[in-house]
Amino acid sequence: MRTGEKSDQIECRPLIAAATRHLFQSNPFRITGLAVDATTREITKHADKIKLMEELGDGEKAHTTALARKPPPTLDEIREAIQRLKDPEARIVDEFFWFWPQEFGHSKSDPAIQALAAGNLNGAIETWRSREKDQNNGAAASHNIALAYHVTALDWENYAADHAVEDDQRQKIAEYWQRAFRRWKLLSADDRLWDNVVARIHQIDDARLTTGFARRMQCSLPKALNKINVEVALAYAEAGKFDQARLHVQTMREAGQRAETWEETAELVLTPTKNRLKEQIHRANERAARKPTDAANAARELLAQAKQCLEIFNLFFDKTDDIRNELFDEVVSTCNQLQVTHHKATGDNNTCLQILSAVLPFAASPELEGQIEKNIATLHSNIAYAKLGPVFALLKSIQDSHDSALARLDRFQREAIPALAKASYGVAANSESYSELSDSAAIVLRGISLDAWNKYQDKSTAAAAHSLALQYVRGSELKSRLTDDATQLQRMEAERRQKRIKNLKDTAIGWLVFIGAIWLISQCSSSTSSNGGSSGGNTYRVPSHSSSDLSSDRNTIETAKANLNALDSELQSMGNKIESERLSIDSTSQFAVDQFNQEVARYNAKLEQAKADSQALNTMVDNYNAKLRQPGR
Repeated sequence: MRTGEKSDQIECRPLIAAATRHLFQSNPFRITGLAVDATTREITKHADKIKLMEELGDGEKAHTTALARKPPPTLDEIREAIQRLKDPEARIVDEFFWFWPQEFGHSKSDPAIQALAAGNLNGAIETWRSREKDQNNGAAASHNIALAYHVTALDWENYAADHAVEDDQRQKIAEYWQRAFRRWKLLSADDRLWDNVVARIHQIDDARLTTGFARRMQCSLPKALNKINVEVALAYAEAGKFDQARLHVQTMREAGQRAETWEETAELVLTPTKNRLKEQIHRANERAARKPTDAANAARELLAQAKQCLEIFNLFFDKTDDIRNELFDEVVSTCNQLQVTHHKATGDNNTCLQILSAVLPFAASPELEGQIEKNIATLHSNIAYAKLGPVFALLKSIQDSHDSALARLDRFQREAIPALAKASYGVAANSESYSELSDSAAIVLRGISLDAWNKYQDKSTAAAAHSLALQYVRGSELKSRLTDDATQLQRMEAERRQKRIKNLKDTAIGWLVFIGAIWLISQCSSSTSSNGGSSGGNTYRVPSHSSSDLSSDRNTIETAKANLNALDSELQSMGNKIESERLSIDSTSQFAVDQFNQEVARYNAKLEQAKADSQALNTMVDNYNAKLRQPGR
């Protein structure tokens, strides 16, 4: 057979099936001690001899060849081996993975085969090495040397899966692998080797076995060798020996295993592992459906299974491989849904957070990873709010209290400040929950400050509450309002001082007018007396039409002032309601947010109206005072 033939897509299923980590342990020629070219008659005769010796208790004497099985095979294993040799395809595979004579049919006269039969492996290897460079039949010798190292290495790996192995022995095992696979790599493309397989098929002369079987064997050999070593790594991983598993994978890759078949073979070997994990996913979903409160336990068990599987898959696939990622994204999605089911049934934030934190490293797709991170953030917020709930309630009770501004500030200082300090312990200062709590405290203090000024004209309480609010505020919008409040308080205080000064001046002028009026009256009285009661003197009289105008203006002013007071009272009520609702508004509801914003807009419109009415009232008062000072005519 020539390598140029189109056979790349052909797979030899008997070869792939036989290629396990127990390949040599179950080889019929190793079990029976027979040569690969034994005839049917020789097989039957030898089998009867072994069975008899086993029955007589002398079974160990029948297994004296080099690389004999330890422990010796049982009678059942011997019977199965003899039966397997009756299948021509299985036999060719078993012959391929055992030692060939230099010429088939002449094992009894082959020095190397006889050395093996006598238990002298080193002697056999020396003979094969002397023939390895032979241009005609060196491939058979190289095949046997590769087998000698391969059998030794695999025997040690199977032993090490269950036992401790020293570092120096581990180094020797790695050398066995390198020597074996250096030869296998050359032999897989050596036409001389495959011509020997074809010749052997002709020699067996069984209609069930064709030369096409040799072509399929050649195409499948790299995959078969990979499969053996993937199984070795998997055995280590399943035993929890991941360091040895990674070391074995590294050794195989350094030994020249074909990379293009590595992942394909790994997928084949890991199919049972993958199926077990999918079955675990199915059982977890069923368990949660039956009992939602048990969904968290189902997720934990699924994660325990997935963790081991992930480590196994990471031995063979990188993080960009679809085979790996699709499987573990399915695990992540399932666990995410399980924690949702658990949360709906129990409201248990902490357990759900533990599950999502454990499952996050399994997520492969950025979208799924982002979803898990978002859910984790939500659970953190839920936990924080549960912890901060009593503090929010305390702030709300202070805000809704009908006590004076001074009493509410005193309560805030006595109760709220210690509660805020305790609740914020262990909470990140930049966290959403901490910021919301701090802003809520600032809102309550702002309300106290506004009430202190507007209702009680209590400047010191207003200033103290405002200063404390600035210490807690976090939101930029609320901070801006507090800054505006400070400016407004300063303006109102200045206006208050000016009004007080004006009132003092008006009082002084009033006294002067009163004194002047007394003097005028006294003068008028004197003049009247001296003129005999004449009305044509200098008496000051207010004309009747002026008095009527002043009375009308005074009534208008009083009405406007009453309206303005009513509007101010309405604004105060609206402002208190807005500040109260700001603490409890559901920010996740767009409807609630829109309703709140509409109330704020109505408040602002009323406030502008009040400013305009106040300015109009001031103008009316100024006009009234001007008329009052005009002399009568």
